Amino acid sequence: MPCVLVADDSRPFAEMVRATLENAGYEVVTAYSGLAAVAAMEHNDISLAVLDVLMPEMSGDAVAARLRQISPGLPVVLMTGADQAFAAGSGLPVLRKPFPHEELIATVRRLLDG
Repeated sequence: MPCVLVADDSRPFAEMVRATLENAGYEVVTAYSGLAAVAAMEHNDISLAVLDVLMPEMSGDAVAARLRQISPGLPVVLMTGADQAFAAGSGLPVLRKPFPHEELIATVRRLLDG
């Protein structure tokens, strides 16, 4: 079963994303900061990361860069409630908060299934 890393400094939002993905059949590891996301990646077999853009300690795009150093080719999705153009420059898929559960699941499936 693929394991998805979800990182968001809003615990309620991270837990909502976790529950959505678990209900869709994925194993999920949650982190509540950028540094915690990097640590989670180092201690778990992560197949995909879903990262908030604005987090304490490290931004989502900085976390994405670090995670890809650890695991080259790791699929990453950014989430943002801010201006989408901010995250769009990363070249990564972006989910604009609040997003429908179905959009999250479809994005994760598309990236994991190729």
